Amino acid sequence: MLGEYRITGRRTSEIAASVEAGVASGALPPGSLLPAMRELAGVLGVNPNTVAAAYRTLRERGVIETDGRRGSRVRSRPSSTPRDALRMAVPAGVRDIAQGNPDVSLLPPLDGALAA
Repeated sequence: MLGEYRITGRRTSEIAASVEAGVASGALPPGSLLPAMRELAGVLGVNPNTVAAAYRTLRERGVIETDGRRGSRVRSRPSSTPRDALRMAVPAGVRDIAQGNPDVSLLPPLDGALAA
């Protein structure tokens, strides 16, 4: 189901962070089916309510989507998708500032503020 990736954690926040880390690293690609809540709870040795809360947190953050008895899957474009995967073409006439720093010559002088 998840291939080699193993979800870890004992608390809601740890389980959610583990899934988010897998998504961000690409180990859990879009469309990956997550284990059923009771199944994952058994593997982790936690209460199913803990896993349910973690899945709810992930759903609220836009990382997964749940389809009732069909299970929970990583969204096709989760909010924690690696930045390179979200790269869109910059429209003509627009300056792409996502990859660099501002031109120093355009910044206001800071001599007075730094002297204080």
